[in-house]
Amino acid sequence: MLEFYLNNINSLKVIKLSLGCSLAIFIAWLLKLEYSMVAGVIVLLTVKDTKRETLKGSIGKIYGFLLCTIFSYLCFNILGYNLTSFSIFIFIIIPLCFLLNIQDVIAMCVVIASHYYLQGETSIKWILNEAGIFAVGTGIGVLINMYIPTNIHKIHEVQKKLQEEVSIVLIDIADIIVNPKKENGYSRDLYTLNSLIDSSISETYDNINNTLLSDTRFFLEHMDIIKSQRDILENLYSYVSQLNSTPPQAHILSAFIHKIGYTEFEAETGNLLLEELKRLMLSMKNQPLPVDRTEFENRAILFLCLTELKQFLVNRKHAQMLRDNNFYK
Repeated sequence: MLEFYLNNINSLKVIKLSLGCSLAIFIAWLLKLEYSMVAGVIVLLTVKDTKRETLKGSIGKIYGFLLCTIFSYLCFNILGYNLTSFSIFIFIIIPLCFLLNIQDVIAMCVVIASHYYLQGETSIKWILNEAGIFAVGTGIGVLINMYIPTNIHKIHEVQKKLQEEVSIVLIDIADIIVNPKKENGYSRDLYTLNSLIDSSISETYDNINNTLLSDTRFFLEHMDIIKSQRDILENLYSYVSQLNSTPPQAHILSAFIHKIGYTEFEAETGNLLLEELKRLMLSMKNQPLPVDRTEFENRAILFLCLTELKQFLVNRKHAQMLRDNNFYK
């Protein structure tokens, strides 16, 4: 059990919080600020999982500090420094923070107000003292969280794995076309693909929120392509499951899908496969008319599959264009 918890600890975050908290307290002590330990608490409240969240939270803390100081001054100077005025302050600041969507700063506001209450004054001296504690804690929190290792290489690997899983599911479908009764791994492989999509989306958003100066939203564009391919695969499976028999054209389609699944995509691969698909569709159109209803239905299903494959190849070609534009290098 202990090993499980140790493996799931974010070691970098633990180190940053420990060092940042200690550093903030030390700096506040050097500046001879009262309640210097609160600077360490503010560091803990400032550091978030991503850079963007940390900066956004810091802006919220600025608003929170200003509101806290204003309402502390009003409540304590109008009603006196007593528990009644402190309670009224709490009843004002909490709903106000929720209204402004900065509820993360409630604890900080209450702590700062408690300092004014304990000192029995909201003079310039104490406002500056609290401002110093706030500036040190928030500043150190932002600075230490500017170092978050990029996960861009991990995203590259996951997206490469995603394309491989798409190919695996595609090959499963090709096998079903010619061997519908044979056991296959379609359901298992589709589940694996969906799990990878979910984890990759999470990694992608983390990367976007940790990249402040460059635009990495193209990762999301790639994810949209993968999800579109997943939807096409589900449509293909739905179509081939309706086949009543295995006509000769089914073997041709299966072979072509196998070719797509096993092909390593390069710059011209998408165009070549689209040309081959075009010839295949033309060939099916020029074949003799079906002799019965069953053959008609089966050939209609196969033609629907070809239409889906066309969109699949267009999507895959788009993904390749992203790679060629150095997005994944």
